[in-house]
Amino acid sequence: MPRTPALLRDTLAVAATLMCLGCGDDKTEAERRTFGVSMTATPPTAPNAHGWTVTPEAVQMSVGAVRFFEGRVLLSRAPRFDWYSLIGGTAHAHPGHYVPGDALGEVLKVQTVDLLATGGAFLGDANAVTGSYGSLELTLVTPTAATDAQNVLGGHQVHVRGTALHTTGVTVRFDAAVDLPKAIEGVRFERELKQEPGAVSIAVDLGKWMSRINFATASLPDAAGVSTFPADSQAQNALVRGVEDTSAYVVTWVEGAAQ
Repeated sequence: MPRTPALLRDTLAVAATLMCLGCGDDKTEAERRTFGVSMTATPPTAPNAHGWTVTPEAVQMSVGAVRFFEGRVLLSRAPRFDWYSLIGGTAHAHPGHYVPGDALGEVLKVQTVDLLATGGAFLGDANAVTGSYGSLELTLVTPTAATDAQNVLGGHQVHVRGTALHTTGVTVRFDAAVDLPKAIEGVRFERELKQEPGAVSIAVDLGKWMSRINFATASLPDAAGVSTFPADSQAQNALVRGVEDTSAYVVTWVEGAAQ
């Protein structure tokens, strides 16, 4: 896979951090270390803002680089204007002023992740240093035949299939996909990390992904009874906003996990 300027920039930044272990300032006390990074999902537990209870049946992501930074996330509570708010959308908190700062670690691997798989998915071992961690960046990439041999993603970064049941009794079977133009930046992960054993777990809150969707705006069902999300529909825009929402990714340190 060709490396973009951004990928090369961030990779060199991590390399520079790893090399600068004897440079003479406060940050030179950093020590090399590794830790495992895994990804799981939590299902929706309540009806969303439009009264739909969603049952995911398949959720896959094409996950690329996962990078850790020292910069901490400041949340802005002022609602961000989105056109879907005019038709019943919900305003959510979003990252305010965010500066990533120094890169402290990274997992450089492209793979297709089944978020509904029992036990989640292991993304890889992060090549990292000790230090004050503040945030994470998650990159979704377009899959290839090598990274998605079964073509479960259909060439997209995210694929979601499931059933939505409205409080009125209406049921929508849906199949949707998402492609993001840039990485998901500013995911909160705050920890003073030394050489203690442990690993990072990224839990994807599928309820947050689905929280804005009005499934009544999906397409009419096809011959198999399945609806899709037209590109200009509220449903598609709301799903994209959900996948972009940094609060949908809960990052924790699991004490004592194998490195």
